[in-house]
Amino acid sequence: MDGMDYEQSNGGSEKHSTIDDASMHTITATSMQTPTYEARPQTSYSDTGFSRQYSHSESGTPEQLQNGNGLSRPPSTQGQSQYGQDRQQQQQAQKNSSVVIKVGMVGDAQIGKTSLMVKYVEGSWDEDYIQTLGTTQHPLTTSSRLQGVNFMEKTISIRNTEITFSIWDLGGQREFVNMLPLVCNDAVAILFMFDLTRKSTLNSIKEWYRQGRGFNKTAIPFLVGTKYDHFVNFPREEQEEISLQAKRFAKAMKAPLIFSSTSHSINVQKIFKIVLSKAFDLRCTIPEIEHVGEPLLLYQSVA
Repeated sequence: MDGMDYEQSNGGSEKHSTIDDASMHTITATSMQTPTYEARPQTSYSDTGFSRQYSHSESGTPEQLQNGNGLSRPPSTQGQSQYGQDRQQQQQAQKNSSVVIKVGMVGDAQIGKTSLMVKYVEGSWDEDYIQTLGTTQHPLTTSSRLQGVNFMEKTISIRNTEITFSIWDLGGQREFVNMLPLVCNDAVAILFMFDLTRKSTLNSIKEWYRQGRGFNKTAIPFLVGTKYDHFVNFPREEQEEISLQAKRFAKAMKAPLIFSSTSHSINVQKIFKIVLSKAFDLRCTIPEIEHVGEPLLLYQSVA
């Protein structure tokens, strides 16, 4: 499993400290109930789970990680003092702090948007189960109330702050385009998604991007290719053509480019880790992947 470090970006010569994967353990996953599925085969790019140990060294933690949403390190306890009660109250307030990051997902129909959302939140994937989400009324998805939109949440913990990913998945059929403002408005990031095995879905990104940015010009754009596990079996020249076109689009969009596979757990977790790092201006040390024939993961040079 590839680990990941988050470091505060303060510039200058100040030390960068690390928040590793163990400090991002999942504490809840508010979503649909699912049956237990057999484990799917993993690849060397699998990114589920967290394995690295967190260092509790006081010298290795930043004084603050914040962008106005309460992401800050609680003060260390230094014995009894006349301010002890105030410190306890401050620590309790910080323990209860929370941040919501809304993430929109748009793109053509049948490209794997819902599959990726469920895989990230549930940690499981089943094709028959995914296909029922748009038609089955379920109390924890907006599909029961809003035709064409699925909604799920996942909460993780960094230090004493709970960060909830609120993920909004727009159906790709054109009749659902009127729901685009609901998905895009107030989103911190928008994932513009396409199927790597269908070039037409990549060509559609131009229009999805134009419309999405019309409703939200400040959201961080991401270009995400799905079904990499099928794409990797394409002839080399076809992989090169699609990869180069995707790179051009990502550059024009000033967006990270990530190839993923839901069924093989490739780059699913990393997408949301990079969203988090971009949202809070944290340095992310996930290695980039830039060679054709591998699941591209390019985000560091994005303007």
